Amino acid sequence: MRSLKDFIYFDIEKAKSLISQLNDGLISEISRAVEDESEDSAGLGFDVKIVKGSIGEKSREKFIKTEKISVFHEMLNSIEKDLSNNELLTHINKKFEETGLSFNDFMDEIPNYSYIKATGWGGFEDFKRFKRIFSNFNDIQRLIYESQLLNNPELTLLRGQLEDAKKIANQNKDRNNRTKSLTKIKAIEKNIDKLLKEETKVHLFDEGWIEKVKTFLDTFSPNRLNFRLLPLDDFGEFQILANLKDKYMLDGSFENTIFTYGSKPNIKLTVLGVITSSPRKEDIRVKHSDEFLAIDESKLTNEIHFEKALRNVFDSFEAFEKFFFVPNYPKIAISPIAIYREVNIRENTKVQQ
Repeated sequence: MRSLKDFIYFDIEKAKSLISQLNDGLISEISRAVEDESEDSAGLGFDVKIVKGSIGEKSREKFIKTEKISVFHEMLNSIEKDLSNNELLTHINKKFEETGLSFNDFMDEIPNYSYIKATGWGGFEDFKRFKRIFSNFNDIQRLIYESQLLNNPELTLLRGQLEDAKKIANQNKDRNNRTKSLTKIKAIEKNIDKLLKEETKVHLFDEGWIEKVKTFLDTFSPNRLNFRLLPLDDFGEFQILANLKDKYMLDGSFENTIFTYGSKPNIKLTVLGVITSSPRKEDIRVKHSDEFLAIDESKLTNEIHFEKALRNVFDSFEAFEKFFFVPNYPKIAISPIAIYREVNIRENTKVQQ
């Protein structure tokens, strides 16, 4: 069935590599609409051309972008067709219905799949955006709730004191006096927060705790953009996880995508990619540290002792990583090629008289 696609994400490099492998050869550079607008040949058998002419820069830029999306459609259609012809693509939603398997039995089949396509309820998790909001959370709360106390005389007095203290701090060139002024500013700010808590329902996080959370996020998930899809309505525990690259967001950045679809879209989305992690109920992997099990501890050299300890440290990191998008059963992870909204076109059938 033919369909219309509104692209949200498209990894052009993965798509080019996959098309090259599926077609037994190295493809040439895709159309200038994708990389270099001076090229006229798509190099993929797609008839995509740019009309030469003196048009305005904005119109020209819009035209280039339109042609670019057109190429993406052709590439994705080609990938889906070739993967299906080689029996490498599994449509998760259809497969679950067709097999008639129980949920648990179907989960046992998932590790046997490679490339998958799935449609369901999606959600984006932008850690960079989360840290920015979290960092400014208290100030946003203060702004909102202080507006409820505009005529409060105590708040007016404290605001005046705060303004005076800041002026004195800016004028003080002496280091000791400036430190005293900053201490006074913090004391007044605490009194304002105390008043807000007494008079409103404001919730403020401890500033020290905010900094610790930011450090934790910076360590384990700096600038991550994740996508989460729930393809089976009755089994929300089965989720498809994908780490995205901001440069392949079709609207230029995730911020623009939020304004279109929202961070938790209320329209079902489709994702296509290759499975990269599929945990089982029972872990069948051979642990890297198992090599030390049969060795007498007393016979280990200092170097081996150090290597063993270091290996254990890396093993412990896996537990931390599970907090940040490393899947556990029955979730799986994929390397995504495309994320889009798909609208199927119903073919018109003519009734013969």
